[in-house]
Amino acid sequence: MKDSERMYLCMSPEIIQLQATPCLLDANKDIINDSALYTFISTDKAEYTFCEGAGPVTQVPVVNSLCLNDGDKGMLKITGDNFADNLRVWFGNVQAETMYRCIECLLCVVPDISAFRKGWQRVCEPIEVLLFLVREDGVIYATGHTFPYTPDPAPRYLGPSALVHEIPMPANARNHSPALEDHDVTALGYGDAMVHYPHHQDTL
Repeated sequence: MKDSERMYLCMSPEIIQLQATPCLLDANKDIINDSALYTFISTDKAEYTFCEGAGPVTQVPVVNSLCLNDGDKGMLKITGDNFADNLRVWFGNVQAETMYRCIECLLCVVPDISAFRKGWQRVCEPIEVLLFLVREDGVIYATGHTFPYTPDPAPRYLGPSALVHEIPMPANARNHSPALEDHDVTALGYGDAMVHYPHHQDTL
């Protein structure tokens, strides 16, 4: 303790004072009893060193929005601030091919779904992958954004009527169905009839 020769103080769990006796063999050492060894904690020395950077602090890149380009299939446009040409886009643990446009825009190629789901040839169920920006020296920046992989919509079945197309009739065809009495009718079984339509020839 300060201003107290060979007086030691313990602060846990209660304040305890102990008067030590000088060591006859070494003037820099004090002698305490055995019980004090488990009560008083020895003082440790810790040294810390700091290194000041030689250059300015690099600004942290910030992602504001994501846009999947319609014209370029699989191209993702990332807009934000403080982008640099040494940044690479990562989808989870998969690095994407990245193109630096400007300080506010990055382009990258979206990895195939098979990079995250082994054996998948297409997206079978929705999944989301975290996006990161990684510097060439290994510094990782979290973007706070995820990229969703969504299944392609299945083609809608419109029914058999969608396969029926109207066949244009010739100009000299009749506009109404001919009566049965105008044609030869042959009776068949099961209540059906087979109609023989005679050949009609228009006269000029």
